[in-house]
Amino acid sequence: MKEKNPIILFFAGIVLLGAGLYWLFNSVDVSTIGFGFGYSLHLGGASIPSGLTVVPLIIAIFWWVIKPDSFGPKVLFVLGLVIIVAAIIMSVTLHFRTRTLYEYILMLAMIVSGAGLLARVLLSGNSK
Repeated sequence: MKEKNPIILFFAGIVLLGAGLYWLFNSVDVSTIGFGFGYSLHLGGASIPSGLTVVPLIIAIFWWVIKPDSFGPKVLFVLGLVIIVAAIIMSVTLHFRTRTLYEYILMLAMIVSGAGLLARVLLSGNSK
């Protein structure tokens, strides 16, 4: 049996995967639950007011100004940024738009077949 050209398979996989992901991502509406003044961040059973998420960052900056060579404020600064970014991400909700079953299956088939073609080319042992 004649071997397929791996370059054609690679680009076909890129096109299928890209088109499927584009279609999937355009089928999702992104909104926020209103994280801001007066709202709270829920971590497990605890509810933290949104303004308190910046407290570790403020403490880190203050500590960093006092002792600029210390390792502690740098760690606390990064932790404060992570908490703020996590709070923003946790406030986002994703809603999948209504699609027919045919569209949904076609979307997933494009993504999976494109990823399969890419994996077939990239993981093959041929050194052509």
